[in-house]
Amino acid sequence: MSVNSSLVNNFSQWLLTQGLRQLSPLSEWLAEGRIRQLERDEFLLRAGDHYRSLYYIDSGLLRLFYTMPNGKERNKAFYSDPHLVGAVSAAITDRDAPFSIQALEPTCLLTLPYQPLMELGKCSGEVAQLLIKLLSEAFVRNEQREAMLLTCNAQQRYQWLLTHEPLLLERLPQHHIASYIGVDAVSLSRLKRKRQTQV
Repeated sequence: MSVNSSLVNNFSQWLLTQGLRQLSPLSEWLAEGRIRQLERDEFLLRAGDHYRSLYYIDSGLLRLFYTMPNGKERNKAFYSDPHLVGAVSAAITDRDAPFSIQALEPTCLLTLPYQPLMELGKCSGEVAQLLIKLLSEAFVRNEQREAMLLTCNAQQRYQWLLTHEPLLLERLPQHHIASYIGVDAVSLSRLKRKRQTQV
């Protein structure tokens, strides 16, 4: 599917909110974008796939998750619009994607190649600063969640979710929320009941 000018415009405006002063260094890269429409539960990519793309979420909700050897799934992150996502570590190291990405709602994406953006970052200081900002935000988010999982008890993890990502509670099935904060569904129900009695 060819690029939809409205979607590209949405992405361009989002880039400007991220600190980019002008779009001209990225004009050729943006022209390579392609629209991808996902139905609910459809996979954008699966662990083991060899993808080298970034995905701008124009609408919808994506789940990033690992699959254990026993088949159990562990949620890594959830991203909704507007956001730029992808298996960046796989692209950097030229390896297969270590996790899967699945749509939890009908989702509209702009797909863009990863490598040309990296090349632009080498010759444009403005693009380089944008990349640093985006990668830094992803690193901080991952580090905060890691600290939550490793240092907090179940009640504190649930409170962390309420504080940092409250909208997920309205959009996610309970089993996904439980997996995300590292508890089982029964424990999550207890945590919710306990909070309701405290409010």
